[in-house]
Amino acid sequence: MRLKILAIVALTAVGIGAAFVALGGLPANAATTTQYLTGAVATGDVTDDVAATGTIATTASYGLAFGTAPHLAGDAAGDAGTSWTVKELKVAIGDGVKKGDVLAVANTTELERQLTDATAALASAKIQQKIAEQALADASTTDATRQATVNLNNAKAQVSNARKARTDLINQIARATLTAPIDGVVTDVNVVTGLTAPSGDAIVVDARTFEVTADVVESDVAAMAVGQAATVSIAAVDAQVAGTVTAIAPTTAGDTTGGVVSYAVTVSLADPPATARAGMTADVTITIASATNVLTVPAAALRGTAGDYSVLVLAADGTPATVPVEVGLVTNTTAEVKSGLTAGQEVVTGVNTAQNGTSPTVTGGFGGGGIAIPGGGFNGGGTRQRVGN
Repeated sequence: MRLKILAIVALTAVGIGAAFVALGGLPANAATTTQYLTGAVATGDVTDDVAATGTIATTASYGLAFGTAPHLAGDAAGDAGTSWTVKELKVAIGDGVKKGDVLAVANTTELERQLTDATAALASAKIQQKIAEQALADASTTDATRQATVNLNNAKAQVSNARKARTDLINQIARATLTAPIDGVVTDVNVVTGLTAPSGDAIVVDARTFEVTADVVESDVAAMAVGQAATVSIAAVDAQVAGTVTAIAPTTAGDTTGGVVSYAVTVSLADPPATARAGMTADVTITIASATNVLTVPAAALRGTAGDYSVLVLAADGTPATVPVEVGLVTNTTAEVKSGLTAGQEVVTGVNTAQNGTSPTVTGGFGGGGIAIPGGGFNGGGTRQRVGN
């Protein structure tokens, strides 16, 4: 029994000694030495970003067909009214165009003949209306007046119909000339000079401006807003372009694979390179929060929880002291410090423990158990948050 008690006392002593060593209780010349990993308190910027991947698309695409007004590409064209033979084609796929440029012209010989007839029909209808007006003025009996009134109304209807037919022909002739509705680039040509234009779009013109639509997970969308700045990387052309969030879908993107809910977010590109093309893959980084020209520390230096943070500041003799801090924007890597520290101070981010005859063991920062200092550090990795005032 006495031997068991002695063994228990011995094991307890060993445990207490191990804990004392782990807490840095040994002097500098002991078997274990502790070196603190530090980071500087510095003035800088803190940004909180959301990353997503999407596809570049033009901001507008118009289909042009003879006899109809320009329409959004993909929508059905209006009734062409007649068949059209292409008289002149001025563009090819890839050509840049300016708003109002003539792109193609159809033959209007038959329409012009019809317009001549329609003009004559309108003139004749107007003469008949004049005759009917005079007949009404000359009517002297009730029956004659009634009949003259009916005739005048019929004459006026004929004038109206003739005028509409003539106006329709004028508009139809005008639509025999296809002009660019916007500044852009020709992306499709479906007509050939001398042949009848097929049904559907003869020419498609895309805008030169681009946007990227990417699906963003629900946890990130809550912090997003129209107008936020973004950076768009287009690997295919080795370009990085500034952008702005222009739309956030009010409903889910429809794909909840794996239980992840996402929303479509659209980012317009400010000045895309000439080599950018619709359909290219783009990586989007959206800044959802930022603090500029502020005191910062590595996020790994923070100890405690939101609203009750502190850091360990190294004194001149190398010993750490706990200092309460008020923080603002905190990201996975950097934290904004509103009060409690001054630029140039060194804060502890972890420890580098080396035992005699062994390799150093580095602990601290994000991941695992957080900073290897009792009572502090993030556990299991950092998360984006906004705390403080």
